[in-house]
Amino acid sequence: MKLKKTLSITLSILLVYSIITVAYGNGWIPEIKIFNNQEELTFDVPPQLIGNRVLVPIGSVLRSLGAEVSWDSLSRKVTAIKDNSIIIIPINSSTAYKNNTSVTLDVPAKIIDGRTFVPIRFLSENLGANVHWDQKNKSIFISEEESKSSLTFSIKGISLGSSLETVTKILGSPKRIDPSEYSFKWHIYHNHYKDYLQLGIKNNKVVAIYSNHPIWENETNINVASSKSTLISSLNRKPLDRILKGNVYYLYPTFKNGEEYQVYQLSNAYLTVFYDLHKNSQVSALQIIDKSVEEEYHRPLNTSAELRKAYSRQVFDLANALRVREGLSPFEWCDLASLSSEKHSRDMAESNYFNHVSLKDESPFDRMKQEGITYRSAGENIAAGQQNAIFAHEGWMNSFTGHREAIVGNYRRLGVGVWFGTGSSRFNNYFTQNFYTP
Repeated sequence: MKLKKTLSITLSILLVYSIITVAYGNGWIPEIKIFNNQEELTFDVPPQLIGNRVLVPIGSVLRSLGAEVSWDSLSRKVTAIKDNSIIIIPINSSTAYKNNTSVTLDVPAKIIDGRTFVPIRFLSENLGANVHWDQKNKSIFISEEESKSSLTFSIKGISLGSSLETVTKILGSPKRIDPSEYSFKWHIYHNHYKDYLQLGIKNNKVVAIYSNHPIWENETNINVASSKSTLISSLNRKPLDRILKGNVYYLYPTFKNGEEYQVYQLSNAYLTVFYDLHKNSQVSALQIIDKSVEEEYHRPLNTSAELRKAYSRQVFDLANALRVREGLSPFEWCDLASLSSEKHSRDMAESNYFNHVSLKDESPFDRMKQEGITYRSAGENIAAGQQNAIFAHEGWMNSFTGHREAIVGNYRRLGVGVWFGTGSSRFNNYFTQNFYTP
């Protein structure tokens, strides 16, 4: 029989860099950072600190909030309009107005060097946004409030914040409970890989949801198989390229300028949308994680043996969930193939290389034979640097060099092995899949 060899590589690296923090007194504060939905705002004239209030040039903030602004030079009043809110701010007055109701300001609006400055908290909150001051990093974070009905993602009535008791009543017991690199545990649910679902549970509450099946419920009609254009139009916001955690930016560079996945900020969560480049970039999976849980997560990863095993089983489950979704038969798990895969992932991590052929010049097929595997056809996928099993799987599925063909191909058995990098390793973690047909 002809031996089928699948040899190809996928890489994805998470980059980080630090911001500088400084202390300020009253007056000009050019170093202050202001973010709206995690996107940093820029000003041609820097903000000003008066007392304990930050005043900003009105134009930049209003544009970021999607509001219209007008200036009445005779009455010296600024009017801002957004949706059903009309804000009127007289210059040098401690009284402003929202929909004809007076509001007392701690610091009045001012004209400085011909520019109009307004208190950022008053302006943002009265136009439907939340404002948070980060004293440690001298940064202001604006997050726009949203219609909960239109941006609540759920599956079978389960959403972020649902109790474990509610989950059990609806879904019963999970197939398996896995550790994660986060502070929650994944509860895995599926019926012979139909309606595959991972629920992150922390303190008996749902704090994360992932699924690559079209079982999502939301009023925006976003689901697996939705077009990318529909999703972007429904969300009506820009994707993030970074998330600030403490004083460190976590960047999310992806292949092909963000085409493989995008991260969006919702009011209380981060939504990651994975795309299928082989199907006109339609949505291939969705993941939503509670905002506080995501922001408390920092690398390095938990490097326990239990987490390695969890990633291995999840890679296997994700491949099978995808196959069943596409009308294919699921793989059979093979311990020997898993052992072969794990040994190769460990060797790459400890010997600091990334290749299908080992430093001993052993191919995937040599390694499988050493474990006693005989086959008609066989193949291997490897990946390194992805955050977890989900990102590794989605990366393979977007490959144009053979990974996808192995996952949706005619192989019957699959074993997966994962190993974490050491201090001298190039990557944090290494994933290997060994496929074969006896």
